Formats: sequence, structure tokens, C-alpha cells
Amino acid sequence: MKQILTAMQMRQADQATIDGGVSAFDLMQRAGRAVADTAQKVAPDTGRMVIVVGGGNNGGDGYAAATTLSGMKVRVTVVALSDPEKLTGAAAEHARLAAQSGAKIRMACKSDDRDVLSFWLTRAVLVLDAVFGTGLDRELTGWMREAIGIINASDRPVMSVDMPSGIHSDNGRVMGAAIEADWTLPIAAVKWGHWLGAGRQHHGRLLPPADIGIIIGEMESDACMLDDSLFKRLVTQDLPDMHKGSFGHVWVFGGSEGFAGAPRLASLGAMAVHAGLVSIACPDDVYAPIAGASLEAMVHRQGKAVWKHADVLLAGPGWGTGQQALLASLLESDRPLLLDADALNMLALDHGLLADAAARSALTVFTPHPGEAGRLLGCTSAEVQQDRPEALQALVEKLHGWVVLKGEQTLIGSPDGSIRLCPFGSNRLATAGSGDVLAGMLAGLLAQGLPVELALCGGVALHGKAGEVGGWYRAGQLPDRVADVRQRLC
Repeated sequence: MKQILTAMQMRQADQATIDGGVSAFDLMQRAGRAVADTAQKVAPDTGRMVIVVGGGNNGGDGYAAATTLSGMKVRVTVVALSDPEKLTGAAAEHARLAAQSGAKIRMACKSDDRDVLSFWLTRAVLVLDAVFGTGLDRELTGWMREAIGIINASDRPVMSVDMPSGIHSDNGRVMGAAIEADWTLPIAAVKWGHWLGAGRQHHGRLLPPADIGIIIGEMESDACMLDDSLFKRLVTQDLPDMHKGSFGHVWVFGGSEGFAGAPRLASLGAMAVHAGLVSIACPDDVYAPIAGASLEAMVHRQGKAVWKHADVLLAGPGWGTGQQALLASLLESDRPLLLDADALNMLALDHGLLADAAARSALTVFTPHPGEAGRLLGCTSAEVQQDRPEALQALVEKLHGWVVLKGEQTLIGSPDGSIRLCPFGSNRLATAGSGDVLAGMLAGLLAQGLPVELALCGGVALHGKAGEVGGWYRAGQLPDRVADVRQRLC
């Protein structure tokens, strides 16, 4: 899994590498070479490349790329939005070398120079955005904001260096205006801003990070991004004497008037990842419709359900908020317990239940969407979305368990404070019932005895991959897509 760094962690990694004997000049030269090589690969045609640079290290990377491209006999124009004479250190040296290499350096440092920027953009087969990178911490105004608008309006393909200029590298927020890139080449590591907020909409195709020798491995980053390598680890051992009991028994507690489909969707999610047995325990008033619609799951009236030997308990889908007594009983059990939907809403309404959930010694997993997360934290869903990693960490600290914060780029938080980000998924998953399917999938993988981190990360990733597959539009169709993706990838 690839580490995800904040801007501060990236600066620390840079400094650690420099302290280890690699000069800032050499790091910038390596970055420029990586940018130039990648630009040659993504350029739609041969012709002039235009590098738009700012006044910091990202601009220095742009000047270094210009030097390398000139050495490759590529026609290059550098359009400087900040005066290169004001650069210092390695960036100043690379600006000098770019000018010596034969690259054209054109000044566009104020709004009166908009025609200069516009003219060179029209001549570009590819525009390289090296204006701000990860260093931006203020709202853009004036000429810089206008220049980004001109680049976006130019209809030229754009590759951003490290981060689309104007995107905050820690939270993905648009700082007044931001480049709409076709490609983004992260330098050394992926940043939070590539995936949070508007970052994903602005980075275009996110390319593999350029390895320029920065010491990422020694960073104490607590966040990583899931990748395809984890799917192979979801395969359970296949032995001749295995039977349905070998793949675990999930009990789903849920259902209420108007919401009888939720526990059934959860049961189908568990079966899609090959849980061996699934039972549904539901209130009397919805027993008949749930039992009549369930061919594979065993359905019980919850007052008569015998669940003490379940491998995993899942509580909440469509349950309503009047099941406090049974929820309290589930919290007292020694079984792994996944709390979703209305189980979370009951915790938010009842501080005693919340304290009991946080005090459990057995495995407890909480799977809120932003609205439920906000209720648990006493804030709005908008505040949760404003800084999802911070909200996730607050939930982990409050609940003392594993937390899966659902939504675009679902986050998985562990009790030790580490975070996993899922890059998979699409807006097809924004439909009623898809969260119930996910809850069932996670319970089904846990029931098979997989390590908790693998079960949660693998389930979230499978769910996201299934969401990318076309040909479905209802949550009831999603479990079959999950099963198909599982067969193909795992």
C-alpha cells in the first residue's frame, strides 16, 4: 500500500533526505527529470511544451524539467508567473540552468501579461503546471487566480507537477481557483489532497508517484492507500473437507416497517463474499415479508433468535431506533460486533449505550456514513466532510474500535490511529441500500476468520470495485457484481 503524506510530512521527508547527504539541487534535478520523462509519455503529439512556473520549489521542479526537455531536443517555453530573479537556493540555480539550456523564458508576472500566457498556451501540445505544488496555504486572488482560469480555459492538455495548483494538499479544498489537470504526477508520495474534497475531480489521471530518492520509508506516516495487491489475500484456504460452517455464520439484526429490505441486502452482501451461513433476526411486524423474500438466509423473529454462537453479529440495517434493549444485549456479548445504520443512531441518542459500545473488549466495528458520524460526534455532516481524516480519528478515539467512514474515498481507521483510504468506487454506489450491502460484506469476511484489517480493507475495496462495474442500477443487483468481482480479482 502506498503511504499518504501531509504537506508537513513531505517537508520532513525532504529534509531527512537532505540531512542524509542528498542535496536539494539533486532532488530538484531528479524531480525535473521525472517530470520531463513523464511529459514525453503523456504528450498527445510532438511539439512545444509550455511549463507554467511559480516562485517556489514546484517552480524549481518546472525549471529543472525544462532543462531536461531541452536536452532531449524538445521545444520548451517556460512562462514565469513569478520573477525568477527572486528565487533562492536550488530553484534559482535550476532557473539559471534552464535559461542556459535553450528553453525560452517568458515573463507573465502580472495581469498586464495575460496575453503572453495566452499566446504560449495556444502553441503548446502539453502544458506543465508547476505553479504551487504542495506549498499552497492561502486563498488565491488577483493575477494568480486569473492565470489559473486562463490555463483552464485554454483547452490544452495539462499535466500538474505533484498537485494541481490551487488544491490544498492536505484536504483537497479549492483555494479560490484550481487547475483542472488531465494528469497529475505526485512527487515521491501521494498526498491527502489528491483524494479528499475536490482534489479527485481536479487531478485527472493520478500517475504513480515519481521515485526521486526521498526517504519515505522512514516517515512515521499513519495513512496508506489501498491497492489491487490486497485482493489476492482475501482467498480462503480451499480444503476437500470444508463445508458451509467452515466459512462462518453471520447474524444480521435489522428491519422495521418501511425498511424490510435493509437486512436482506446485508445478508446478500455477506453471501457475496462467501459467508457460509447467514441468519436474519427481525421484529415480528416485518418477519413475514423478510422471510418470504429470503431464499438463502435463515430468518427468525428476534425475540426467539438463538445467536449466542454466531461468528459475527451485524446490527442496525433498517432497524429503527426503538431496539435499545436488544442492542444492549448484543453489546454485552463476546462475539465480534459490527454496528451500522440505526444501531449507530441509537448510540448517538443514548450515552449509556455509547459508553457500553466503547468499553467492549470484543472486536467492535462501526460503519457510519457522514450523517451518522456527525450525530456521533455532535456536529454536522458538512463538518465531517470538511476534514474526513480528522473526523475519523475523532470517532476512533471516542468509540475505541475500528471505524469505517463511508462516502467518496471511504476511510478505515484502526484503534492504533492508522488510516487506510480506498481509492476505488463511483457515484453508482450513491443509491439506497449500497451501505447495507457493504455492512454485510464486512461481516461476511470477518466471519471467515480473516484478520480484521484485511477483512475491512478488502471488503471496502471489493465494494468500491463493484461500484465501478457497469450494468446495474439498484442495490439489490450489487451483491452479484461483488461476487463477480471477487471471483475475477481474488
